Amino acid sequence: PVLRNISFSAVPGIITAIVGPTGCGKSTLVSLLTRLFDPDAGDITIDGISLRQIDVEDLRANVSIALQENVLFGMTVRDNIRYVVPDATDDDVMAAAHVACADDYIQSLPEGLDTMLGDRGGRLSTGQRQRLSIARALVRDAPILILDEPTAALDAETEHDVLQRLAAWGKGRAIFLITHRISTIQQADQILYIDQGAILERGSHSQLMAIDKGHYRQFVETEARLMANAKPEAAS
Repeated sequence: PVLRNISFSAVPGIITAIVGPTGCGKSTLVSLLTRLFDPDAGDITIDGISLRQIDVEDLRANVSIALQENVLFGMTVRDNIRYVVPDATDDDVMAAAHVACADDYIQSLPEGLDTMLGDRGGRLSTGQRQRLSIARALVRDAPILILDEPTAALDAETEHDVLQRLAAWGKGRAIFLITHRISTIQQADQILYIDQGAILERGSHSQLMAIDKGHYRQFVETEARLMANAKPEAAS
């Protein structure tokens, strides 16, 4: 088994960060939530209802996902954002773009929402593509949102703005973050540190950092050292 004795609750209105080393079971946990497969033991419930009792299409219509790989198409900015909600209005599209901090640069494009993108969004920077992917997930207005490394390509200021807007947008919704980026994790209300298929620690950033020789604290300190060592190489 990949996961063992995993048990937690995610209350609407809070952001839950799922953190841990590669191969610890983060992606498996999300796959269970979206019913790509069912658990061999135990159960996952939404409002007390087992996922097994919910039609798969109904479940996935209420879950929105933004992956680390930004999949964009050779169509307008508008159609890229509303790809899964083709009847979304321009107001809906721009409201989602605002939360994703994409509205300003969209308005600065030659034709705004009508600007044609190349395959994979070739006319945009990596950070701009990432914000469009977030906007696409948000425009569905789903009650459950899963973001996989949502701010990996964003600068610190833009990342802060996106997370602040997400927190405000997410009132009444359950948001899950899968990330290694410490500045992103710190914004979460609940952090689950997973390793070897089990939740070893849970709490807020400050609570977990207060644990002497804690797993999460060691994770943060290791990531900080790696970032510090990488900076001189990036500048050269």
